[in-house]
Amino acid sequence: MRVTTIGRYAPEPGTVVEWRAAPAALAAMAEQPRHPAPPSFNQRLHMDAVAGQDVGTWLAFAFDLPGRADLDVLEAAFTHWIRRHETLRSAFGAPRGGGADGVERRVLPAARLRLVRSEAGHFGTSARLAAHLRRGFDRRCRPLSWPSYLPGAIVRPHRTTVFCGFDHCDVDGYSLALAVHELYEIHQAISHGRPVELPETGSFVDYCAREWAPRPPPGRDQVRPWRELLRSGDGALPSFPLDLGVRAGRPERQLTECRRLMDGPAAAMFEEVCRAGGGSVFTGLLASAGLAARRLGGVTDGFRLVTPLHTRTDPRWRTAVGWFIQAAPIAFDVDAAGGFPQVLTAAHRAFREALATAEVPLPAALAAVGGIRRTRNDVFMLSYIDYRRFPGAERYPGIDPWHISNETIADDAQFWVSRTADGLFLRVRGPDTPIARANLSAYLAAWTDVLTSVKPG
Repeated sequence: MRVTTIGRYAPEPGTVVEWRAAPAALAAMAEQPRHPAPPSFNQRLHMDAVAGQDVGTWLAFAFDLPGRADLDVLEAAFTHWIRRHETLRSAFGAPRGGGADGVERRVLPAARLRLVRSEAGHFGTSARLAAHLRRGFDRRCRPLSWPSYLPGAIVRPHRTTVFCGFDHCDVDGYSLALAVHELYEIHQAISHGRPVELPETGSFVDYCAREWAPRPPPGRDQVRPWRELLRSGDGALPSFPLDLGVRAGRPERQLTECRRLMDGPAAAMFEEVCRAGGGSVFTGLLASAGLAARRLGGVTDGFRLVTPLHTRTDPRWRTAVGWFIQAAPIAFDVDAAGGFPQVLTAAHRAFREALATAEVPLPAALAAVGGIRRTRNDVFMLSYIDYRRFPGAERYPGIDPWHISNETIADDAQFWVSRTADGLFLRVRGPDTPIARANLSAYLAAWTDVLTSVKPG
């Protein structure tokens, strides 16, 4: 699965068909009582962050089916899939009756979900087609609307691209890969008249209620990494260690960079070296990122950032769609004299400590350390996902799956590394300023140099 942004996505021209909730489903949703499950911690932050913005913070997937798809079958597949995941039948809105307690959730019963189809038109160029998708996702993928996602297809005689964009409240990156697999399986089953056979799944709505449930205070060791990371920043989260030419809290238009870091054989060799040194691919990426910052003078002692960890540790969440992500603190010393092996050991130790913090829901962890002092909209982070481990990954070469994000604004640097059979790939998000372009370019060059210098023995 390849990771990109809408500004770099170039779909083949075709005719766009889109689905919306049927009027009866919209009316049924409006009649539902308030559901007791609150928004998750991430959902609350997201709603606050996007309030008043003209563009949405959305994610989308796309994958191909051979030939001109039967749209009735595809509609049935989307309907089955949305009914399967309760969070996609969950709506947020202002409290009815003039209440002042944030937002309320309503959940539509699965049996009342119906979709209606419309043709958006034929788009003769990739640019016009991508622009249409962006406009549609910006308009429809909003946290306080329902549906807060836009399913559709790009139809051609020889190939149909299935897509769906979601407000971030609905999904994380893991969910997009699950969606590609499940929709493909559902479509194949319906196409061939077979029953749909997918494992039972839990509900992200239940997860949200569990996240806020009363629990004993966390142990000191469980929140120590958070306490130490925040203490080093006087209560604030770390920022990218090089100047980005942007004032904290004053975002600029987003700069995006996408590139391959290593091909498949080089990634396999890198993993071999990391594991021989007691680490992993991800902790090797952390170590090399820290060494690159040290080389450019951005780090004189510790390398500090956060990383997103998925929280699907309970079996019932393994195949659930939702935003099952929790930030975890990472801090380790970068001793250039010790070289990659020594820094790898430090990075791996820091990551193991970060994993322990994910056992405590973030609201409880932050309450235990006194909260976070927000200085920026964004946070310096490095994420890693190995798409080879997802169900259905063996068919990726034939269906060409994509993870597509919007391009908005930024005031810090964020890095997503993904692995496929073709190697390691990087997507960078940061503010588009002259200083950021220069420093991020230098940083990526240094990081790549460190990575390619890692050799066996």
